[in-house]
Amino acid sequence: MARDGEGDSVNTSPLNLLTADQILTTAWPEPVWAIPKMLPTGMTILAGKAKIGKSWLALQIALAVASGGKALDEQVERGPVLYLALEDPPRRLENRMKKMHWPLGLDAEFMVLGEFAKQIGKLIPAGPNTTGGGRKLAQQIERRGYRLVVIDTLSRAVAGDQDDVAKMTEALSPIQEMAQTQNCAVLLIDHHNKMAFGVDAVTDILGSTAKGTVTDCVWGLYRERGKTGAKLFITGRDVDECELALTFDGVTGCWQYDGDAHELELTERRQEILNIVEKLGNPTLKDIVDATGQDKGNTYRRLQDLVNAGILHALTDGGRVRYVPGDACDVAMVHNN
Repeated sequence: MARDGEGDSVNTSPLNLLTADQILTTAWPEPVWAIPKMLPTGMTILAGKAKIGKSWLALQIALAVASGGKALDEQVERGPVLYLALEDPPRRLENRMKKMHWPLGLDAEFMVLGEFAKQIGKLIPAGPNTTGGGRKLAQQIERRGYRLVVIDTLSRAVAGDQDDVAKMTEALSPIQEMAQTQNCAVLLIDHHNKMAFGVDAVTDILGSTAKGTVTDCVWGLYRERGKTGAKLFITGRDVDECELALTFDGVTGCWQYDGDAHELELTERRQEILNIVEKLGNPTLKDIVDATGQDKGNTYRRLQDLVNAGILHALTDGGRVRYVPGDACDVAMVHNN
């Protein structure tokens, strides 16, 4: 019986490593941004509940990139697009594209329902000498130099139990590596789990948490059924976390950017406070909290912002502080904290 190590074929070639100096001094290529500050090179998952407009948003972004237009109020650089519409027949795509006013002559290519299975197959890990779906797609991306690739939907493209961490890591890692290697933005359309209600765009993704951890960026689209307004949460390795307010325009089939959702919410809350001050006349903090139902601490901070801006005045009245509009009267004493 051979002892441990005897008869084994050991590769003694040195590892191909980078030195710290090489990393620091090499002119590495700048990453591609399909949408500046929002959709970077690498793999991004756009997830949300069923039938809330994820595919409409993805198609709108594809139009912006293919035409060099605007997406989510950001000017994007023009580049070739590949859209894998794994759930849509050509007629449905035609209807949506005409609604969005896609012009002729754009550098955009599509694969429709049924063709993915025939031409590419599941995006399972594939080595350099195999013809798996992942390798086929990587070769196509390299050949055409796509700036954006949309895969709609993830569940139609990958194999394996989506609740299995190991399986999802194995399935998604090659896509992420391929996107980084080819300097391309790959946008995967996925679903939220049933309990998702806008708490965390990463953990709300359907199935294993591996999906959120493997990907470079996560978009979470949240929209109440029957309403046109929505919030888009964006987080990732190379992006600043943000929350956008969007409204769906059923006439054009496009999502309209309304601004920073957090700032809009603050504006709405402040306006609610101003309305209550005007309605009640010289209310105290407690009066405002009772009337609005807002958190006491947040309400106090918003009141101080309004006072500091001169929109409201804080008057001391028998030991209590009352709030009045800034132009309502001459202020005898301004309460500053």
